[in-house]
Amino acid sequence: MTKKQFKHDFLRGLGSALLVLKTCKNPQQYYDIVHYGCLHNTTYDMQCEGDRGWYLFQAAQIVGEHDILKDVIARYARSFTDYWFYNQLTSILFNYAEKGNEDARSALYDKYAFLLDKLSRFVISKHRTYCQERDMFDWLCVWLTSLDGWSSFKRIVADVSEKLLQKNSEFFFSEWFYDNSKSKFGEKRTKRYLQKQATTSEYISIYLQKAQEWENHIYEKQYEPTLDEVIAGVDGERYHGRGLSMLFCRSASSEDLEKLLKIAMAEKDLTRQAELLWGLRRATTPVPEEIISELLQSENEDIRHTAFCIMGNSASPKAREYALSCLEKGEEVVNAISLLSKKTLPQDEQILSDAVRSFPVKFAECDWHSAFMPAEDAIRNMRGKLKTDLIQYLYSETYCGSCRNSIVRTMHTKKVLSEKVLQECRFDSNCDIRIFAERIISARKQTR
Repeated sequence: MTKKQFKHDFLRGLGSALLVLKTCKNPQQYYDIVHYGCLHNTTYDMQCEGDRGWYLFQAAQIVGEHDILKDVIARYARSFTDYWFYNQLTSILFNYAEKGNEDARSALYDKYAFLLDKLSRFVISKHRTYCQERDMFDWLCVWLTSLDGWSSFKRIVADVSEKLLQKNSEFFFSEWFYDNSKSKFGEKRTKRYLQKQATTSEYISIYLQKAQEWENHIYEKQYEPTLDEVIAGVDGERYHGRGLSMLFCRSASSEDLEKLLKIAMAEKDLTRQAELLWGLRRATTPVPEEIISELLQSENEDIRHTAFCIMGNSASPKAREYALSCLEKGEEVVNAISLLSKKTLPQDEQILSDAVRSFPVKFAECDWHSAFMPAEDAIRNMRGKLKTDLIQYLYSETYCGSCRNSIVRTMHTKKVLSEKVLQECRFDSNCDIRIFAERIISARKQTR
């Protein structure tokens, strides 16, 4: 594999890159690429697909783990503005520490001590509603209990009880660690330990009190705004009112939805109009075709996107015809792909493939991602045997591990998941893909 191809695959998290490192005669030739991947956040959406710690650790081990680990530890000791990059480095160090590396273990516990001390010195301000260090500390505590088990849990509970919880539990420590510990060590064991320790420790009694509050926490029913509240909440700023519109349309009556549509169509400010209309994208109440046609001609991008979404909810064959017309003209391509995905016929596959490939796939841009997702939906919903290699293209080009997980499953459903790709999937950066691949390989062996 050339360095260019390796970089392409490695930065996307494809298992093919790890397979090359495991089998080639000179894996060190790819050192710079692996080093870059470990010291930068190249995960497209870590919140959805998870971190790449295991994947990066595997690669670093092969190409020269000592130098990479040294640089990871040095970077980890510094401050962070990117929470997700912090999570990635924590995961890499966890994988090293789990294999017995004491330098990695020390780095994790040094960061633990640093964050604990920093949080303990914070002064609560009415102007401060979010604390990134709290989230970082929570995350690290969960990793440490995965690394060192029950002994780490006891240490963390003692530290947190004495230095954080007596100040303000919601700001300095969340219930996430407690819930994770119950799942990890068993609910009875976790509660029993806290109850026993609370009888002799005034600090752990605070933790027990907070735990009991967390146990009795009742989540409020999702807020349902009135139509007047939606109108009042739309202030002319993009994104401010669409949440209210979505919540309103989710449970509004047909009559109220018609009122919202009427008010929105009378609105002269296009930004306000876009916010008001936003919730109608998923509303079941039919919107007259003449209104949809008017919205499709709007100069506001959000309004046109909403019109495409509304049209997609219709059973009219005109929706497919309009989508194909847009694709043939090269207009509104992302919206047209999304619209076509709901109505795709086998004969549409080639034009769909051409449209998707028209987007340059660059990490920092999102048009390709907005096209890839509905394209995969279209292939999954389309009947018959696939005539193009579009699904393979989506697999090899996407940066998004979550999308690739869906793509691999669609490849399996459509019976185009080759043995080569299946073996690559065993080493993918996405753990769900790895688990799925092992399951399919095992099932195939049983049927032979």
